[in-house]
Amino acid sequence: MRLPIAGGAAPAADSLDPEEAILQRSIQLEEIDSDVFLASQDDLFRPLGARGVFGGQTICQSLHAAILSVPGSFAVHSFHGYFLLAGDAERNIVFHVQRVRDGASFVTRSVEAKQRGKIIFMATVQFHKPEPSRGLEVAADMPAVPGPDGLKSDREILQDMANNPNFSYRMREFYRQTLARPARAERRAVPRPVDIDPLEPVEFYWTRVSGRLSGDHSEIHLICLAYMSDMGMLSCAYAPFGGIREQHPSMLVSLDHSMWFHSTDFRADDWLLFQIRCVRAAGARILAVCRVWTQAGQLIFSCAQEGLARHSEPLRRLEAKL
Repeated sequence: MRLPIAGGAAPAADSLDPEEAILQRSIQLEEIDSDVFLASQDDLFRPLGARGVFGGQTICQSLHAAILSVPGSFAVHSFHGYFLLAGDAERNIVFHVQRVRDGASFVTRSVEAKQRGKIIFMATVQFHKPEPSRGLEVAADMPAVPGPDGLKSDREILQDMANNPNFSYRMREFYRQTLARPARAERRAVPRPVDIDPLEPVEFYWTRVSGRLSGDHSEIHLICLAYMSDMGMLSCAYAPFGGIREQHPSMLVSLDHSMWFHSTDFRADDWLLFQIRCVRAAGARILAVCRVWTQAGQLIFSCAQEGLARHSEPLRRLEAKL
């Protein structure tokens, strides 16, 4: 068994490297029994206003647990998970790994994340021993969009809203409290390309882990990418309605999350381009798909997520400009 990220107790506060990515500490697992791992409540992250632990953290910790049970000659290529219950940020999460199959070319694991004896998240993860493609190589081209330099980050936009008197005091205080918490990852929204219909349900972001990831283990970058893949996956459905801030749902939760890893040749603390597109929204559910490229244009990752979106009032669709 390999340990791509050190487990065990968190280091003392005065020994932490201020430039180290806080996300690296947030995804730690401690092995407490054979194929049983614990995520300490001290490191769990619940966004303000959320029902429970951030889903991306549970996703990446489940992936981490599966990786810890697989020989280093195999690389993860797919992950399929279901959110069953909201995670309680005040309790440890225990991850149980089952070794479903160990083949010559593929290895399969199932992971159950539990609190109070109940499964809050479950996933099936498959690993593949790398093979030559023999020339069979096809990949979607990277969209032509501006680079990350000069674009406003999510936090800068929140700061603008926190200082905007047009927002209520309650909302401005919410933004200030959000900004007071350290960021685990940074996103910069990309202006919509001129050749894309303003009502098309697609969004583009440059995203990277905040801070520096130590070490060169490819697994830590895969795990951190899994975390970032759950950041705002469903908001693209609201583009035809003026954006999610204009039509905020009364409930928005993830139901399932699937990921496909195409390459390990990237760093999660370097800028990555996320293209997120809604392919269907109906029956109070949203299905969105995501592709991720490096700045060099290499497609490294794809994912899909379905979520539940409820609204107390009907939404108004924007009118197309002639």
